[in-house]
Parts: sequence; structure tokens; C-alpha cells
Amino acid sequence: MAGEISKAIGERGEEVAKKIFQEILGYENILTGLNLDCFKGEEHKLSRAKSDRSSHGIDGLIGDMSELSNRTLDIGYISVKKTEKVGYKKSDLSKHIRDIAYGLECFKKSKTLSDFKKNYSNVKDAEIVGILVWVSDLDDLYKSVDEYLSEFNMPATLDFDNIIILDNKKNSFFIDTVLQDKNIYGKENISFVYHNSGLNPSIQQYYGKKIPLYYLYSDIIVTRITTKDEVILKFFYTGEFEQDILRGMIDLAIDYDKLDSISKVIFSFKNYLIVRNH
Repeated sequence: MAGEISKAIGERGEEVAKKIFQEILGYENILTGLNLDCFKGEEHKLSRAKSDRSSHGIDGLIGDMSELSNRTLDIGYISVKKTEKVGYKKSDLSKHIRDIAYGLECFKKSKTLSDFKKNYSNVKDAEIVGILVWVSDLDDLYKSVDEYLSEFNMPATLDFDNIIILDNKKNSFFIDTVLQDKNIYGKENISFVYHNSGLNPSIQQYYGKKIPLYYLYSDIIVTRITTKDEVILKFFYTGEFEQDILRGMIDLAIDYDKLDSISKVIFSFKNYLIVRNH
């Protein structure tokens, strides 16, 4: 697991994005290495490289029709930041959020966005999510930037709806769980489970190969694993064992009972594993 992040550290931003979103989270058709025209010239120039005052770089662009909300296209705008010589710093958090917020502001008005939408039909709404992948090679693999977020005051001038931060802790979580099981069982045998949100009454598939973007906020990920002999429902939690979390997982498992002949349910914590035959 440590090697996965260490390997990604030495690669370009778009290669890090491909490793996480294509190999682990199921977005096979990720677009990488895009340049976006800047519409805000002087206002945005401090967030861009000195060599380029006219555009924003997009490390990754992903999207699909939402499984959680009918006729909604979910789009992920990915920016990758790698901290190689120093660890996570609060001052860098502000800089990186400003950078992705400026990029999102121009992306919403861009031909890149309108061209991307043309690949999908029957779209009523589009939800754009900024995804900041921030990896540090000097910090612990489970280091989180949450302590900085609790003290962070969002500048009123920044115009964006949603930004998700994938730090060492979150990326390690995906590597330890989803990627590990893909390596064990084969990626074709791993699916992400979708819940009925109330906004998706016409949902036909309760599981699929892509993780919904809004699940990236969650500390719990649920997968469906198929083997030669059984179908497994598996819950992953980012932290150590807690009774209340387990109770919530059990309630979800009851709701997911419709997932085609589940034979075993596994509840996986950082320090504990519970297996129940169904």
C-alpha cells in the first residue's frame, strides 16, 4: 500500500488522477492533461503557473449520469497537488482551494464543459464537483488535513458549489480496501453499491463499476463482490471499530438485502473484521 502512494508521488498530476479514479474508483474514461481558457485574467493569475497566465490546467475530468438523482449528470473536475519537500501545511490548503475554485469558475463558462455534456443524453441538471487530490510523501500515509479544514475560513470571493479533498488518509483508505479487493478477486468482480436516495426512484441497478462522486465524502464505502461460490456484501469504514457505526452498517445491510442472493456480509474496520453468513 505504501508503494502505491510513493509511486504516484513521482508521477505527473494526471497520472496520479488516472491511478486513483481509473484503477480504483472505476472511471475508465477519465480525460487528463486538459487546458482551460481563463476568463478572469488578472483576478486569477496568481493561482496559475508563471509561464501561463491565460489558462488553467485540469489534471482529470470525469463524469457519468448520477445513480443517486434522476437525469442528473455528475462531473468531477480534478486537481492534483503533490507535497514532496515539506509536509501538509495550512497555508498550502488555502492556496490549493483557491486554485481549484478559480479553475471551476472558468470551467462553468467553458467550451470544455459544453462539449463534455454533449456525450450524454436526457440530462436535466449537471452537478459539478471539484476534487482536490492532495498527497504528501513526508507525512504519515494516514495523515488527514481535517485539522486545517476546521480552522479554514472560506473567502467570500470564491465561487464554487462543492470541493472534495482526497488526502493521504482518504487515498490510503481506497488503496487498502477497494484496490486490495480488486487485486484479490479481480476488478471485474467488484462493484460499488448504490442506495435509493429518494431522488432516484427509477434506479434499475443497485450496484455498478463507478463510485458515485458524492460517496467520496463518506467514511463508509459498500461494495459487492462476486466469487465462484458466493456473493459478498462488504462494508468498509475509515476508522477503528465503533458500536454505533456497526449498528448503522447493519441497518444498511438490511436495506441492501435486494442485491441478488447475498450469501455473506463483511464489516471491515481499520482494526477489526466481522463476517456474517447471510
